[in-house]
Amino acid sequence: MAALDDITNAAQDVYFAINGAENDDIGTDLTAFQNNFIRAFNNWILEYETEAYWNKARVSDYVLGTVLNTTDFSFALPVLYRTPIFDQNKYLKLVLNDGTVITKFKMVDPSQRIVDDEFRATRATFSDDGKIILSRAPNAEEVGAKMVLDVVKYFPKLTTSDSSALLWPYNATIRKLGIAKNMTLADVTKVSLSPTFSQQYTNELNKAVNINNASNEIDTMQIDIGITGYGIGF
Repeated sequence: MAALDDITNAAQDVYFAINGAENDDIGTDLTAFQNNFIRAFNNWILEYETEAYWNKARVSDYVLGTVLNTTDFSFALPVLYRTPIFDQNKYLKLVLNDGTVITKFKMVDPSQRIVDDEFRATRATFSDDGKIILSRAPNAEEVGAKMVLDVVKYFPKLTTSDSSALLWPYNATIRKLGIAKNMTLADVTKVSLSPTFSQQYTNELNKAVNINNASNEIDTMQIDIGITGYGIGF
């Protein structure tokens, strides 16, 4: 019952923010109240998780797999992961068993790809169907190396038996305001409240994104001589 208690408490926070009172449902009405909150949370988290490379979801030096041949240049990212990390001078690295990095492919955001023949050999991107695509197939010297990159996991879903997803947003205030803005927007009797919640949410979200990004600022300052500085290309 612990998970349902957590869900009820979080749902009450949102309900109180909107209505100025606690929900007093019991029995099947309480179950519906809990289920409605679960759906509202899971809908909102799809929006929230794309606002930043949240530290909670980041995985550094994830091993995508091993280079097996000199023909494959497209590799599926497992469905647990939402995206590679593109900013902060990120690379897909080919790494030998002793830890030696023998090749770096610059991660290029799909929306920023341009034709850049001169430097095609050092690029990697991400396709709509969830695949990491290298700008060239590995060569013979790279066979056997591990493919290593930084990725971001999907946020977990909230369920009646697992409330851990409630702890993934930056804080409870953002969670409350984000869900409240969506719920009031969808309710014709409460829609007038939505702009207030939206503004409060935007303010809190911007603070959280800035703090989250600042904690990774050192990554943005890293420069790999000979690889960075060419501009964006693929």
